[in-house]
Formats: sequence, structure tokens, C-alpha cells
Amino acid sequence: MEEKTLFPREEKSEILFKKISEDKWACEKLMETFCSYLFSNDGVDLPDSPSSTEFAQALFNSYRNRDLSAFLMAICQNTVFDLLRNAFLIPYRFNADGKQNPMIMTDENGMLLPEYKRSIHEREYRHFHEVYTDLGAPKNIFLAQAYRYSHSYTSDDMEPEQNILEKNNGVLLIRELPDTVKLKETEAEAYSAILDIVIELQKELPMSYVFYGQDSLVEDNTRYDEIGVFLPNSHFLKNLERHVSKAEAIIYAYN
Repeated sequence: MEEKTLFPREEKSEILFKKISEDKWACEKLMETFCSYLFSNDGVDLPDSPSSTEFAQALFNSYRNRDLSAFLMAICQNTVFDLLRNAFLIPYRFNADGKQNPMIMTDENGMLLPEYKRSIHEREYRHFHEVYTDLGAPKNIFLAQAYRYSHSYTSDDMEPEQNILEKNNGVLLIRELPDTVKLKETEAEAYSAILDIVIELQKELPMSYVFYGQDSLVEDNTRYDEIGVFLPNSHFLKNLERHVSKAEAIIYAYN
């Protein structure tokens, strides 16, 4: 009897793969990301490489189950969709694997939530609030902490676990998108629909994180898809107001 794959295959992913494969810039980003994780991992805090026994087990299991993601985890600590996310070609899921990500630290009025007063530097919050005020206190812009992640095997039982690659404080913009569930679209099809936004953000704001939630935003008893654009302070602290405005312009241009 055929075993189940380690990660459920995304349904109707062909349209997403086709769209990426037709974009030379996207293909180059994907190949560059794969090679960087495979050959160096410089500057990235990943677990040790698998032992020869773990490697062989992953190879044989992935062959038997036709599970490419399981094998990629063994050789480069990323599933297929991890690679796409870490090449910044598709969004990260909001709160993937049941872990809070991103962590929102301000309320709807830009005020720092009490539980985060000791975990954020006062100067960092003050800079955010100045920009927030200069923008006219817009709705759904927050000070937040977010991280990029991949997956690897635990050494004991070869179970997958999430690995944090990079964690940053920054500014998070959340905007609603049309509800793809009503259109009976899969998550992979939804990724394809917003691929142009994601690529444009990366070309204009390299190293911004994009988050996505299918049917996850509720307003006035109506459900929507939501997109989040996270601008890490490590890359966007200078000229933050201009970067936020640019991100908003890109999102609205495709809506």
C-alpha cells in the first residue's frame, strides 16, 4: 500500500508552476535560492546536515512515495514550497504550522500593546509611530515581528519541524483581497493570482516578506483573503515612509 507523502501536495499547483516557469527573473531567483541552501547556507542558522542513514532513508522514502519535498528537506532543508517562499516568489502563510507569524505589536491606533513594551526598543517604536502619524494613521498598518522559515527533519524520528532562518522587527501592512474560496480556488491557484504582486514587490522592495491568508480576514461578517507586506527594519528603516507608500501603491495597482 502506498504511503502518504510527508507534506500534502498542493492541489492544482500546475498553474502556479507554469506562471513561474514563464518568468525568467523568477526562474533565476528560484535556482539561486536552491543553490545557496544546497551548497553554502552562509549566514543562515540551520541544523546540521543529515547523517548518511538519514539521507538514505529520505531518498528511499521520497522515491517510494513520489514525495519530492521530503527529499529536498534532506538535502537543502526546504520543501518545494519553502524554496518558492524563500526565493520570495510566493507568500508565507499567516501563522503557518500553528506558530504565530507575524507577531503584531501595536493596536489599530498605532499604540504599542502592553505585553510588548519590554521586547521592543523605545527608539524603534518611536520611529514607527512618527511614520504612522505622518501617513495619516492609516488602517491596518502595524509594528510587527516576523520571520522566514524552512523545514527539516528532527534527528530522532525524521519528523518535519519548522526552522527559523531570520527574524526581524518592522512594519506590516495588511490589505484585503477578493475571497478565492467563493470562487472554489485552491491556495496554489490563489498564489498564482497574486504572483504579479509578489514579483513586483520584490523588484521594487527586495527582501520584503509577503504573507497570505485564504479566507482569513473577517470584516462586517464577511470573509476575505488577506495579504500582508512586511518591511524589515534591517532593510527598510531608512526612508520608511516612502517604502510603505510604494508597497501600498503596488498592492492597489493590482486590485
